[in-house]
Amino acid sequence: MLDPYERKSLMELLRPPEGYSLDYAIGTTFSLDLEALMMAPIAFTRFEGDSDFNKADLLVMMESLRRYMEKITIFCHISRIKTPGNHGINLSTFLEGSIFQALPQNGEGSFHPKVWAFRFISKSETAPVAYRLLCLSRNLTFDRSWDTALVLDGILSERKNAIAINNPLGDFIESLPLLVNENLPKTIQNRIKQMNQEIRRVKFAPPQGFSEIVFHPIGISNRKPDVISGRIDRMLVISPFLTKSCLDRLSALGKENILVSRLDSLQKISPECLGKFKERLYLKEEAHLDWYESDESLPSAQEPDRNNKRDESSQSLDERKLNGLHAKLYVADAGSEGRIWTGSANATGAAFGKNVEFLVELRGKKKFCGIDAVLNGGQDADDNRIVLRTLLDSLIVLREPIIDESEALKSLAEKTRTMIATAGLSAHVTETGEKFKISIKGKKLSIPEEVDVKCRPITLPGFRAASITSDMKADFKDLSMIDISAFFVFDINVSYGSKILSEAFVLKLPLHGAPDIKIRTRGITKEMLKDEKEVLRLIMLY
Repeated sequence: MLDPYERKSLMELLRPPEGYSLDYAIGTTFSLDLEALMMAPIAFTRFEGDSDFNKADLLVMMESLRRYMEKITIFCHISRIKTPGNHGINLSTFLEGSIFQALPQNGEGSFHPKVWAFRFISKSETAPVAYRLLCLSRNLTFDRSWDTALVLDGILSERKNAIAINNPLGDFIESLPLLVNENLPKTIQNRIKQMNQEIRRVKFAPPQGFSEIVFHPIGISNRKPDVISGRIDRMLVISPFLTKSCLDRLSALGKENILVSRLDSLQKISPECLGKFKERLYLKEEAHLDWYESDESLPSAQEPDRNNKRDESSQSLDERKLNGLHAKLYVADAGSEGRIWTGSANATGAAFGKNVEFLVELRGKKKFCGIDAVLNGGQDADDNRIVLRTLLDSLIVLREPIIDESEALKSLAEKTRTMIATAGLSAHVTETGEKFKISIKGKKLSIPEEVDVKCRPITLPGFRAASITSDMKADFKDLSMIDISAFFVFDINVSYGSKILSEAFVLKLPLHGAPDIKIRTRGITKEMLKDEKEVLRLIMLY
């Protein structure tokens, strides 16, 4: 359980079953890195086996996006798209029809699940449809953190009635269009409907050592958020973010409980609350492992020779260091049974009260999946092998919790971000000769005087950003067709006293009057293929 040596990348988890190819995928994430999303089509193209896609340059990314983005739909929390680097700015146009921004139906909280559902089809006409479900604790970004990934594979059965335990999963997929404030294209609606109906009839095999799977969507329809319940004798809570209210509830569920989190998160909790846990642990800052990434994890990397000390010592510290805890895991001992809840929900009041989240509960024998098995890996005490507990330090509880002095800045930035995201902004394109103009329009807002906001299409450099005032209007002139994008960057600068906080995020806005996306992507392709050598390279990719 949670073997530190078993590190896998999302690339590996996307690999279709032998003899299968991707038919369609639906992904959910809180925050989204556009360039990270571009890597998924590269993975699928690479797995085709008929092209050399080991180097993710612009031309390879463009061709991969052209092949696969119509087969991928992503739902993310509104205003949580990250500003990309220069590498993927123009190519972001290829993503416009695949990304949809979501909010919980209650109007509060966050859209926070990290679930992927894949439909694979076989080259053989007689082979059944295959499904894969990924339940992750990480967002679709390049963050290098300790996370968890649950992979469930199954075959679509021929039965007509749903498998009862899959209904919560089907309900979750069915609810996604209801969380989006725009009409999804008919083709995507049909895909979601098909997946919602079929996934209820897929028999997912539990991971080795487990005997039962329970799906727990939170924050949709009338689903109750109190999913961590039932018999619990002792509990292990692993979460990067914490609130007192949630910890008070979890600590009351069992005895001699254990809490694992980030050091800074633990230091914000009162000693009285922390005292309800027998152990309070955090990931060692200096912890690192001599782990190796194969060429499956890094497309351009070569697997090092494990007997070659030069290869081992030359591995950069950034590749070996554990960059923080991001896993969300709840483990319970219940008699002879072990129970594990894994997924997106932090140990916070918002996660179990306001947010849309997704957890999967796994059940099995305690000796294989109980608290001791998770922390100690089932290893003997004198075993030299690194296990999860090896990477943890005990917290020295402070007399008073540490107060974050930048909290006022963060709160003001978040308030402004939310106001902009829900202002009903739209982009209107008009043609002026051979050039284009984009006008941003939205309802008037009360932007605090301490906040400065600038906006620009994602395709334009920062110096062309326009200042946004409370009337929420901005114009961008003299644009070429490939400058037109539905993605807009918003830069927020908050000044509070002597402190300054800067944040940037991307919104996908309704785009009115623009040339069709197929025409715009053809223009991008034409621009990239001005060099004859690049034309030849594209031909070689087929």
